[in-house]
Amino acid sequence: MLLCLQYSKEEEARFLSHLDLMTAMERAFRRAQLPLAFSEGFNPHPRVAYASALAVGVTSESEYLDLLLEQDLAAEEVMRRLKKVLPAGLRILAAVPVLKRKESLMALINLARYRVEISLPPGFKQEGLRQENIEILLNKVLSRSACLVLRQGKKGEREVDIRPGLYRLAGYLEEDNSQHDKSKLIIEMDVQTGSSGNVRPEEVLQILKAESSFSWGENIRIHRLGLYIREDEKIWSPLERS
Repeated sequence: MLLCLQYSKEEEARFLSHLDLMTAMERAFRRAQLPLAFSEGFNPHPRVAYASALAVGVTSESEYLDLLLEQDLAAEEVMRRLKKVLPAGLRILAAVPVLKRKESLMALINLARYRVEISLPPGFKQEGLRQENIEILLNKVLSRSACLVLRQGKKGEREVDIRPGLYRLAGYLEEDNSQHDKSKLIIEMDVQTGSSGNVRPEEVLQILKAESSFSWGENIRIHRLGLYIREDEKIWSPLERS
């Protein structure tokens, strides 16, 4: 039986690496006494396939994995057991049997949606930063034919054009209620992810900073809002396609 699980990686788990997350999940599956299916060979391990790795320091409210069980077990029962044993910061949100799709999550998911919070430095209002300035900046970047960034690879640095994988940009100012007289710049973006290519939110911010005329704060928080399947301008949840 193959199940698709949706889970969140919250503040308490923010600094877990992908390997740490995989270890925490496997321990939770064992503590929940799920009838796990194992790989063959000298070092058997549970048959778990993750949709996409999440960078250290990035939180998320909608991650996905496929879990193979040796026996049929109701999705509601799997959720009930996991909710009892998952560590703080990891929360199971949904579980559905995989009945339709044949491809892996990694092969299908090709869009990631992010929300980036940038704490603005004191005096940003004196620089004339307004909503219209933000929209001009975003439209300027979206109207470019190319957005070149440098990436470090095994053979050294190479220049990559991320513009084809930048699908949507939106931005607005938000009052920071935790600190008096301070605000945040919120940037939301849809970018390419998956086996066909990846655009990192940090790379999009690099392009925006280079084009902007105002000062950016150093305190930046990245949150992944979700992973999706994008086909012919339509966007699907992985659960909808399972």
